[in-house]
Amino acid sequence: MSHKILLFLSTDHFQAYYLERGVLSDAQYFSDDEAGREKFSAYLKLHHAPTYMLTDMIEEDFRQEVVPHLTGSSQDALIQRKFEQYYRNTPFRLAGVQQRQSEGRRDDEMLFSALTNPARISFWLEPILENHIPLAGIYSLPHISMPLVKDIDSDHLLLLSWEKTAGLRQTYFFNKRLRFSRLTPLNANSSFSESIATESARTRQYLHSLSLTPTGEMLKVLIICHPTDQAELEKQLQNNGDMLFTYLDIRELGRRLKSKETLEDSDATTLLLSLLASKPPATQYANSAHTHYFLLWRARRSLYVLAALTAFVCLIWAALLYQDSSQHDADNDPINKQISRIERDTREILQSFPATSVSAADMKNAVTLLGKLQNYAPAAQELLGGLGSTLDVFPRVVTDSLEWKAGTAPAANGGGNVPAQIITFNGELVGFGSDYRSQLKYLDNFQQSLVNSGYLVTATSLPLDLSAKGSISNDIGDSSDKPAKFTLQLVWRPKA
Repeated sequence: MSHKILLFLSTDHFQAYYLERGVLSDAQYFSDDEAGREKFSAYLKLHHAPTYMLTDMIEEDFRQEVVPHLTGSSQDALIQRKFEQYYRNTPFRLAGVQQRQSEGRRDDEMLFSALTNPARISFWLEPILENHIPLAGIYSLPHISMPLVKDIDSDHLLLLSWEKTAGLRQTYFFNKRLRFSRLTPLNANSSFSESIATESARTRQYLHSLSLTPTGEMLKVLIICHPTDQAELEKQLQNNGDMLFTYLDIRELGRRLKSKETLEDSDATTLLLSLLASKPPATQYANSAHTHYFLLWRARRSLYVLAALTAFVCLIWAALLYQDSSQHDADNDPINKQISRIERDTREILQSFPATSVSAADMKNAVTLLGKLQNYAPAAQELLGGLGSTLDVFPRVVTDSLEWKAGTAPAANGGGNVPAQIITFNGELVGFGSDYRSQLKYLDNFQQSLVNSGYLVTATSLPLDLSAKGSISNDIGDSSDKPAKFTLQLVWRPKA
């Protein structure tokens, strides 16, 4: 998808970006009133595209619990009970098994979370649904941040990022699993480095009070920032036995995520939106009613792709059939030309006779005589029709020349000799190669097919001399230079 709408919703601000070929447009801000919502609705009508909403709000709650290991409907029922217990007043809630314990009853460790201010989200969600916009999901910043820490070697990690319109986001990971997150608006009277020093110390104390970080364990603090802020942070923040401060260059992170945005300060808003657009997580807060139009859009897109693929396969198949038909037409062309020439000569001969009047008796005698002559001089189509249809079945047999003459042959029922046409067929077997057994079998099948078409077949010469006087070794040695020529004598008898 080259076009997307990316929405960023914080506690006090709402803004939209249009992503086209990996490049974000300038932010469009919308006020929290009816005028702002009408302006947002007009924006959606102008940019109708798959939409992703990223939230970064104070009102996001996290609860980690150990529950019995269940599956299927039993697990669904347990999750619903927990939702009703903790988050009854919001539809924007999530639950996921983080790991199964290895000892005792092997219970599940689950994380429950929810956006606890549904009115704030619904205010902007309504225009999206009214305009039938394909909403992919409602995501939260802590949940989409997990790919950023997958390569960090630390059991206790606190990730810090700053979003200009939201504040300082602090997300705690235990063994690379999300456990807790909090958002703190920055104090206008404090510098960026002072705010981080103050808030990180408070978060450390809060985690310790919840027993999330055991006594004696080092908490690694990873700060996403611009190099200009990193120098000031290094002066302000001092490592100690409880906290180790490390820094992640926001520009380097942008290159790693293949973001095309120019990151001039420590504001990570556009960087995290680019991360969401490229790697949207499976966990998100929207339900099936919210994503209904996105599912329809994706199904329609899949049908378009399937139709295009089917049309392509049909086109290839038609091309192959046309090529095969052209080859058959080329093989039959010599015979068809001979038949046309004979018919043309026949018409010219008949037209050369002057128009005369004859008696009825003479006409009767002529018809009787013509019936007898037809046994000796049959039509070319009748004589060569069986040969032509047989050549269609054996495309590797190529016709060099055809000759025929009138004669006699034993009748099929053994009742003496009957008029016959003796055809001399000179041909070549294409692609003879070195597998002589299969090539000669192919030629035998060709002869048998001619017999089935009504001809008496005698092989006058073959590509290999199989007689007692022949030398197969000499033929084999010359097979690469000599064409596989052969001659057959075909005897055609009129049907009784």
